[in-house]
Amino acid sequence: MEAALETAGLTYVFPDGNGIKNITFQVKRGEIYVLYGGHHAGKSVLLQAIIGTLRPQAGTLKLFGNMDYQQERRRIGFVPQKPVTIGSLSPSDMLHYFASAFGSTESHFLDVLHLDLKEKKPVRRLPLSTQRFVNLAVALLGNPDMIILDDPFSGLDKGECERLLSVLTYLHEMNHTTLLISGPDYTLLARLASQYGVMADGKLLCELTAEELTENCQRCIKIRTPQLEQAITILSQQFPDFEVLGRDLIRIFDCNERSGEINTLLVRSGIEVSEIWLAGMEPTDYLLKMTGGAKRDPDDAK
Repeated sequence: MEAALETAGLTYVFPDGNGIKNITFQVKRGEIYVLYGGHHAGKSVLLQAIIGTLRPQAGTLKLFGNMDYQQERRRIGFVPQKPVTIGSLSPSDMLHYFASAFGSTESHFLDVLHLDLKEKKPVRRLPLSTQRFVNLAVALLGNPDMIILDDPFSGLDKGECERLLSVLTYLHEMNHTTLLISGPDYTLLARLASQYGVMADGKLLCELTAEELTENCQRCIKIRTPQLEQAITILSQQFPDFEVLGRDLIRIFDCNERSGEINTLLVRSGIEVSEIWLAGMEPTDYLLKMTGGAKRDPDDAK
């Protein structure tokens, strides 16, 4: 499948050390690619490098197979996290302004956004959700092949998030629009994502499909033992990817077919095993663990 976006070694580091480092990834045509990560993960910097707001210090970027950004820029639309407003321009004025500036016809999808183009108030005085939808309408001018959205759900209430989810789903299903979306809220992003790029500290930690994420969250063995410290000493030599959940509870990752082997190893070493069972993680917890965030586990009390 043709790539809408390809980066190789993309780097932009600020004097304080923050930024992005050696980012290589690809977004395929018709895909919904989610850049997941917490604050300061580098998601916004990466998107700014992609749209040309920041000039990368190293690396290459292709849009639709072309390294000449200027030739392809009209094929992408961008919705920033902080909405763009201009003076006292109303929603209708904003659309006319950008349509004239871009030399683009107005979008065929304005009816889907349900914007009140008779509203006379300046966009900057309207609710955040309205400002963001106006920015999305601007991004859709000229009917681009790809829309890039930087943390679009931040600051929206549940109803506004549902409305935005509906619009993005419609654009993808009805127009096959490629979407690149960043954000820290897995619950919302999971309703759209076909592919994830997980970021932390300016680096792309891994890429995985929605199906792979679900599968990975099932790869966990939990062990309850009153001799936790001794068990850790023995297990850590062969199973280094583990996490202590309590005074007598540990879980081991990526070994779901080896529970019998683990049990035998502990018993032969004189370790009492009260319980051992195959368990999973919530995707949110899995991603937080990967990115170094806080974790919770509904089975901890078991």
